[in-house]
Amino acid sequence: MKVCPRCNVEHKKNGTFCSRSCANSRSWSDEDKKKKSEAAKTFLKDNVHPLKGKLGWKHSDEMKELKRQKSLDAWDKIGRKSKQHYVIKNRIQVSKYRATKKKAITEDSDLELIKEIYKMCPDGYEVDHMIPLVEGGLHHQDNLQYLPAMENRKKNRTQNYDKNLAIRWQDKRIIPENPS
Repeated sequence: MKVCPRCNVEHKKNGTFCSRSCANSRSWSDEDKKKKSEAAKTFLKDNVHPLKGKLGWKHSDEMKELKRQKSLDAWDKIGRKSKQHYVIKNRIQVSKYRATKKKAITEDSDLELIKEIYKMCPDGYEVDHMIPLVEGGLHHQDNLQYLPAMENRKKNRTQNYDKNLAIRWQDKRIIPENPS
């Protein structure tokens, strides 16, 4: 016969407590916590967890550096890209999606040139459709300009913005010279 430490009732069950409610309601004393901790440590010494290393095992600084170098080499092989690259790529895809949805892409729209316009956008500026797509504007290279981000937010659907702040993408583009 065993005695339940919670309610002091004798029972024939395999566990320490007579019921689950007694087991769950027990508050652990510091002595009990220490016993459990020691029991767990001795168990882990004898039975190493298959997914973890040995207790107390740590990487050396040389191993950490080697692992870091290998991961950098792997990234270099597949072509590591910056966060800015993914931001620009997302903007290009979103603008193309919106234009396709509004049927604003024409046959003479040069999509590769439009990608370059987005990639060459100066810091603090955004690519803006002079005539908004919502108002019937086209997703065409002649309808694009660079506007400061806050000015672009103010513009919204209206044409009330400081036109002096706009930069034509044609002025920003570097055209390679013909080797003649």
